[in-house]
Amino acid sequence: MKKVKSIVYNWYQVGNITDGLGEEYSKDEVGIRGVAEIIENKPCNGLEMWNYEICLEDGTSSRTFNPNYVEYFKQEEQK
Repeated sequence: MKKVKSIVYNWYQVGNITDGLGEEYSKDEVGIRGVAEIIENKPCNGLEMWNYEICLEDGTSSRTFNPNYVEYFKQEEQK
């Protein structure tokens, strides 16, 4: 399985046409802000969803089910 390098998730639009539009999102990348690993979890049946577990160096983790963009390491970087 490919190793995930970075993930953008929970994107949403903010503002309005009159005042100007913007966007908000969350981004995590391996090696930045304590992210040790991002694990891609493939659904095993039609009831599950793709999700990504973000593991931190301190042993805590969180899981996101709303990926907007996923970047993988190059093949030679995955070894």
